[in-house]
Amino acid sequence: MIVRKESGFTIVELLIVLSILSVLLIIGTNLHIKSYQNYQFNQWHQIFESDILFMQKLSITSMGNVYMLIKPSSHNYEIRSGGLGEIIIKRPIPEEWEIKLHTLSMPLTFSPNGTIQQPGRFQIITPTTRYDITFSFGKGRSYLIEK
Repeated sequence: MIVRKESGFTIVELLIVLSILSVLLIIGTNLHIKSYQNYQFNQWHQIFESDILFMQKLSITSMGNVYMLIKPSSHNYEIRSGGLGEIIIKRPIPEEWEIKLHTLSMPLTFSPNGTIQQPGRFQIITPTTRYDITFSFGKGRSYLIEK
């Protein structure tokens, strides 16, 4: 009589391995999505900061007024010269972000010496994080707080 020895894995062993792999994939995907969204916000914020500095320089060097309008409903912001005149820069804000203009009143303007005229705060809420962007009185720059 010949005895055969079966080799291989049982169904229970396969299910355990598949369960562990599924959990690891879910965790890895969530980390990847969060890091991508942080990267996306950081890229947007760098452009926003450079636009603020550009706007401040225009206010200092030219005698005309330069305004920024942040439009939560249309998910963009515009920099205009001469009040609501010619659009100098128009940039999008991603659609999945929520924008709340808390104490920041529109339009955002700088005085001829480069200080912000009406300081305030607005908030951007991404699917994973909240960011407060604050323009302080007497400063030309904004401060970012991640919550």
